[in-house]
Amino acid sequence: MADFSPEEVAKFIAEQEKYDRASQIYYPIAIWLESIIYGFYACLFIATCRIMLKRRRIENFASGVFLVCNTSIFILATIHNATSLYRLVRAYALVIVPPHPYMYFNEFKRWDNFSHLVILALCTWIGDGLVIYRCFLIWRRNLWVIVLPVVFLLVSMATTFVNWRWFKHPQDFKMNEIIPIFNLTFPLNMAQNVLTTGLIAYKIYMQHRASRASGLQLSSAVNLVTIVRIIVESAMVYTIVTAIIIILFFVHHPAVVVPQYALPPSIGIVFALIAIRTHVARTGFEMRGAGHPSDSFYPTWVSEDHEASAHRQLNIPFKVTTVTVRDDIDIMTPTSKLENDFPPGPSTDSDRNASERTFAAEMKV
Repeated sequence: MADFSPEEVAKFIAEQEKYDRASQIYYPIAIWLESIIYGFYACLFIATCRIMLKRRRIENFASGVFLVCNTSIFILATIHNATSLYRLVRAYALVIVPPHPYMYFNEFKRWDNFSHLVILALCTWIGDGLVIYRCFLIWRRNLWVIVLPVVFLLVSMATTFVNWRWFKHPQDFKMNEIIPIFNLTFPLNMAQNVLTTGLIAYKIYMQHRASRASGLQLSSAVNLVTIVRIIVESAMVYTIVTAIIIILFFVHHPAVVVPQYALPPSIGIVFALIAIRTHVARTGFEMRGAGHPSDSFYPTWVSEDHEASAHRQLNIPFKVTTVTVRDDIDIMTPTSKLENDFPPGPSTDSDRNASERTFAAEMKV
């Protein structure tokens, strides 16, 4: 401080006091808001579990991955909220670090504060990994499609490990060395999420266009558009929260802790919304007799018990085509049936194979 004039020192002290007062307010608000969002997420998670376990048993690897990851996010979000309340009591009720209680949250050598960083990172990684895995399934296990998202995820993990080291041992780094790493973490997470969600939406939309070009039943094409809407709109929850974090972080505003604390339950809400909205959309189509929405982006335990239930047999003399999507075989294969005036009989494998050959090879995506 000896190199600064008295006016500059006074200005710095005034700005620091202003920052301290603001931080003193934003930390309780952040924990209060996190608790509200977590309560909302808990209700959605319970509803999701009922859908997943009621509709179908866990029957394949993909279904197990989705169930385990969603449950893990919920457990981590629960622990995160519990530790936040514990830290709030220690900081503001017990005043472990006077005179500014909020300074307690910056002592990352304490287990409760450091666990906050670890849980936040784990929730982010699980969520990103789950989106990448879903993209991998929808693109028919094409590894090249997910190369860039995986690279983003690995770089984000590496920067987080460096951040953890700095929080534990700040003396090992110079500020001009660690700040670029701080500035990189959240933008990487956002870029990876936007890229992967875009790849998923693009693949489904291209299937929608191919379906319409081949003369598929209109209701099935509309269902594919519904899927794109569900994925994009649900993913916007995480994207918006992350964007707010990035903006507040780069302007050095103390309110950045508010969206940061809300991030773990927000990640869980994304996947819960996808499951519930898929279930609601499917139920609506069933009630209207319009078929079933495609749901390859979510495991088969939120779909019907039998794939054949998606093919409605109509006693009318025209071709009815539906789109069947199964994540356990990872294909979107248009299949068709030609009904006649007589009651439909059981189809054979040769009938189905002949039906599939009515489409050009490039229609099999």
